[in-house]
Amino acid sequence: MRKSVCIQFFEKYLREVSAGRGYRSQENPAFSFTKNAKAGEFDHLSDAEYEALLKETEELSKIWLMEKNQTASNVLRICLENIEIDQESLHRLAEILAECYASSIAPFVPENQVPSEERIAQSKYSGEEEDDWFEEEEKPKSRKNPSLSKHTSQFSEMKKTDILTSPRRICDYLADQIHGQKEAVKAASLLLYNHTHGRKRNLLFVGPTGCGKTEIWRVCQQIYPHIHIVDSTMITAEGWTGNFKLRDIFAGMGREEAEKCVIVFDEFDKFCEPKFGSGGTNHSLTGQNELLKLIEGSKIFFPANGGKPDLEIDSSKISFVFCGSFECLTEMKADAESSVSIGFGGNIEKTDAHSVYESQISQDDLVKYAGVRQEIAGRINQIVQLSAMTAEDYKTILSDRQISPLYQLERQYGVKLLLDTSTRQQLAKEAEENHMGVRYLRSRIQQMLDDQMFQDCEKAEYQLQIS
Repeated sequence: MRKSVCIQFFEKYLREVSAGRGYRSQENPAFSFTKNAKAGEFDHLSDAEYEALLKETEELSKIWLMEKNQTASNVLRICLENIEIDQESLHRLAEILAECYASSIAPFVPENQVPSEERIAQSKYSGEEEDDWFEEEEKPKSRKNPSLSKHTSQFSEMKKTDILTSPRRICDYLADQIHGQKEAVKAASLLLYNHTHGRKRNLLFVGPTGCGKTEIWRVCQQIYPHIHIVDSTMITAEGWTGNFKLRDIFAGMGREEAEKCVIVFDEFDKFCEPKFGSGGTNHSLTGQNELLKLIEGSKIFFPANGGKPDLEIDSSKISFVFCGSFECLTEMKADAESSVSIGFGGNIEKTDAHSVYESQISQDDLVKYAGVRQEIAGRINQIVQLSAMTAEDYKTILSDRQISPLYQLERQYGVKLLLDTSTRQQLAKEAEENHMGVRYLRSRIQQMLDDQMFQDCEKAEYQLQIS
C-alpha cells in the first residue's frame, strides 16, 4: 500500500471522529471499488495499475470485517486493535494527543504542582506493572490482519455505544424511525444522553392518542435496553386490591440494574385521575404519595413481601418519563377558556378540547385539571407537547419503508403487499378521524391481509383494498 494513501485514510477517520461524526456509517472500500469499476471509472488504467489499485483496496477493506458498512469510530478502533505499535511510536502518539487535549480541554500544569500521592498513583500506569491492567484477561499478543474476524460479533453493540455518545446522534437515530414530533424526539435524545452520563431528568409527554408518545421510547429501547415501559393503569397502592405494586417495576432486577433505569409510565393520566372509594378516600392520591417517594431522588427500601426479597435502590440515579393523553385536562381547560357572552343574540364560543394540545400546558394545569399532586408536578423538569397526526402524516408513514406497517408486514410474511392510492387516502383519513394512530393503520392492513390469506395463503403478492 502506498504511504500517501495510508496517511489519507487515517486523516479522514481521525477527522470524522474528532469532529463528532464517529457514528456515521462508512461504506466498505471494496463495495465502492466494485461500483466504480462497473461504472467504467478505471477503464483508462493499464492492467498493472488496476491490479495495484485493487490490491490496495483489498488491504483497506479487511478493516470492515466483511461487513458492507462500519461506523468511523469502529474503523479506527479495529485499526488500533490490529496493528503493532512499538513503545516509541505509542509515546509519540500519546504526546500528540496530550498536546491537543491540553490546548482544548485541560491545560498542562507544572509537574511539581501535582500532589505526591497522585504521582505515586500514576506510577501504576507507567508500563512497569503492565500485568495489573489485564487482571484475568490474557495480555495482547501480535495483532495482525488475520485476527480481524474475531471482532465481527461486537459490531452491533459498538454501533449502539457510538449512538449514545451524543444527543445529536441519538436524535438522528430516532428520527429515522419516528415520523415528525421533532421536539419530542429532541427531548427524548437529551434525556437519554444525560441519563447515560449520570444526570437524571424527569419529563412529561402529553399529546393525543396515537401521536407516538410511547413509540419514541420503544425505539429508544433498541439502543438503551434499560428503559422500562410501565402500564400505569396496573399500579395499585400498597394495601389495596391488585397484584402490581411500585416495587414490581423492578421485578427480577438487582440494585445496580434498577439504578440504570429510565422508567416510562404509560397512561400516566389514568393513574392520576381521582378514584374515590366507598369511604370517600381518593385512591389515586394514595398511589401518588408512594410514587412521590420514588421520583424525588432518594434511597428507597422495599421490604420483603410475598416471597419477594428486600430491595434498596438509590432513585436519584433513575430518570422518569410520564406519558398520557390527559383528555380530562384538555376538556376541563377548554371549558375554562371558553368565552360566553350573555344576552339577547349573544354568541357562545366554546374552545375545542383538541386544540388545547396546541396551547401551552403548564405544571399548574396538571394540578388543576388532571389530578396530579403539586409535589409530583414540581419535579417534572419539562413538559413536552406532541401534536396530533394528520392524514398527510399517515400517508407519508404508509410510504416510508422503514416505519410503515405495510412494509413491516411485508417483511414479516415474506410477501408483496399493494395499496392503491384510494385505499391509502381512506386509511389515512380514518386514522386521523379516530385518533388511534399508526396502530390503527397496522390493524386495518393486517385485517385486509388476513381476509385475503384466508382465501389463498400461497400467493406471493396481495392487492389490499377496503371492502
